[in-house]
Amino acid sequence: MAGENITEKVELVAEVGAKVANIVGNAFETTIADTDQSAGVDEDSIMNYLSSFGIHIAMVIIVILLKWQYDRNRFRYPKGPRDWRNIKDALSFHRKKRENLLVLANDYPESCTVMTHGGRLILLNNATLINEIFIGRADLVSNKVDGYLENQLRYKDGKHIRTGIVFRHHDHNSKLLHRALVNHIDNNLVGKRLEVAVQEQMKNLQFSEKFDVRRTTFYFAVRLLTSLSSASISVSTDDKTFELFEQNLYKISKAIHADTFEKSAKAILTQMTGLSETLDINENVLNYIKSWTQSRRPDSDRLDSTKVEQAVTSTTQISNDFLDSIVNVLNESSPRLDDDDIAACILDIIMHGGEMLKGALSWLLLYVVKYPEEADTCRREARDNGYSKFDFSSAESLVHTQAFVKEVLRVSPVVPIVIHSTLEDFKWRNFHIQKRTQFGANIVALHHSVAWKDATKFDVTRWLGENASTIPTTAYAPFGIGSRSCVAEKHLFNLLSGILAVLLYHNNFDKTGPIPDPTEGTFGLANMPPKFSLKATHLSN
Repeated sequence: MAGENITEKVELVAEVGAKVANIVGNAFETTIADTDQSAGVDEDSIMNYLSSFGIHIAMVIIVILLKWQYDRNRFRYPKGPRDWRNIKDALSFHRKKRENLLVLANDYPESCTVMTHGGRLILLNNATLINEIFIGRADLVSNKVDGYLENQLRYKDGKHIRTGIVFRHHDHNSKLLHRALVNHIDNNLVGKRLEVAVQEQMKNLQFSEKFDVRRTTFYFAVRLLTSLSSASISVSTDDKTFELFEQNLYKISKAIHADTFEKSAKAILTQMTGLSETLDINENVLNYIKSWTQSRRPDSDRLDSTKVEQAVTSTTQISNDFLDSIVNVLNESSPRLDDDDIAACILDIIMHGGEMLKGALSWLLLYVVKYPEEADTCRREARDNGYSKFDFSSAESLVHTQAFVKEVLRVSPVVPIVIHSTLEDFKWRNFHIQKRTQFGANIVALHHSVAWKDATKFDVTRWLGENASTIPTTAYAPFGIGSRSCVAEKHLFNLLSGILAVLLYHNNFDKTGPIPDPTEGTFGLANMPPKFSLKATHLSN
């Protein structure tokens, strides 16, 4: 009742303010009408003009303040450090996010509202609340895309969808594409085709005496995902067009993970002006990917739907890749996806997937040199099982290696916070949430909650033997949450364990200097350790 009374009073004051503004406006017009233009402008006339203008400005400010106060009383959010007195913390939020996420979870065990450089964020620190929003109310939130990447095309006239694989939950095309990609991975990719693709890229993976871990893992991930996205592309540095393509993607990746205040300033400037250093790069990348699409399918304007369907079916039988899985459902899309949409989807698969795989492998190699005893145990396991090359199905037998991977992703999750944005105003619990408010699932807090024994300790044994049965599955989400989680989620542990086992089978990794602390890291599309280098020594069989 108190809230309703306040709202009524604010509305009444706003109405009165509007009436006053109209009265002042009429007086101003009367003043102008009464002024004798032929007599010249005297000092009284100028003062009248200035006074009326000042009153107008004051009334505009009053109305804006009343509207702001009205919205404050109308919408209710969880408590938290959300006022602008915390502006410094807001600007540094993306730079010290891991530290901030744990502090906020400790101060606000359930939820809190934080003002960040990206706007208001409702941070959910409790597994129950996370499930309520990201699963129970998934129809009211959409995936939040990193604005700095800008790898998605603009909205098109006459289209209500967003380009790329990051769509609203209730969009027809988002469900269509997500289902097509999952079916392709489950039914066509997992198995021999994936094994051949990974083996080929690992064969080409060459470590210098001192190699940049983030750079090396990024190029490995991009080449692997490009080969899986379009089988007809030559994934080789001998192809100068492809070499330029992956170099452009690396420039974007570096820009995303630049750990400076300059990044925040550039992001704000981009939002204000629409200009960005990555836009030209992005356009070149998308044009290159569109050439794959255009060569894969005929022009739909020149063929009827039957011929298009036959061409798509024929193409699918030949290539059987991510591109085909998308092209194969074009006739079911509404509105119909065009070449720009398909190119953005493929770019999302390569860029987002590449960042996630790069992040996971970078963290794994960091923990390999930080905990050499655990790495030796994983190496012995790989050698005892004769795991000298990637084999997807037998990766499940690498029990200790899988436990190592799971513990690394618990302590240093590649996705530390899942951010969605509300599609409309809605009420939740005792709160009234405004449209375009961000919700964040605090994965770091989830992985360090009281549900875990000695949560801050790196302990591989928690995943082994009888201990595995006590794992709090509701407090572990390394690859996202709900219906929009990673399309390859259920296969990633086997993929990462197999890749790590092969790396350890053939190489011994050593420090070349100080290594970053696992509590450090930069946040872009994924959580990355700070830049570091390692030395790889090839081991004889």
